[in-house]
Amino acid sequence: MGGIVTLVSETPHEDLVRYLEGVGFVVRALRTSRGAPREGTLVWLTEHHSAEGPVVETVRAWLGAKSALRAIVVTDRPARFRDLAEARPGRIILLPAPAFGWQLVDALRDGTGTS
Repeated sequence: MGGIVTLVSETPHEDLVRYLEGVGFVVRALRTSRGAPREGTLVWLTEHHSAEGPVVETVRAWLGAKSALRAIVVTDRPARFRDLAEARPGRIILLPAPAFGWQLVDALRDGTGTS
């Protein structure tokens, strides 16, 4: 069984949602994390033009003090988010974009990735 994934992206990713659901994840696909239930793993697919600040603030707020929550940030510039990942070791994973579905599944299942 996969678990719950809140997938945040400005653009729809129906193929990725189907892929994740096909391997056992429950996926909530949203354009913003606002109002998303705080459970499972937050996966943020940043866009090339995404500003770092709002992503960092949202991920920090979403994780809060709930130690069971994790976040994965998929970005074309992982170095911009290194401080965020280092501040929450083991809770935030950075994946360089473009990330394939299987890479995301590996990160969701065992917490590996670039951090």
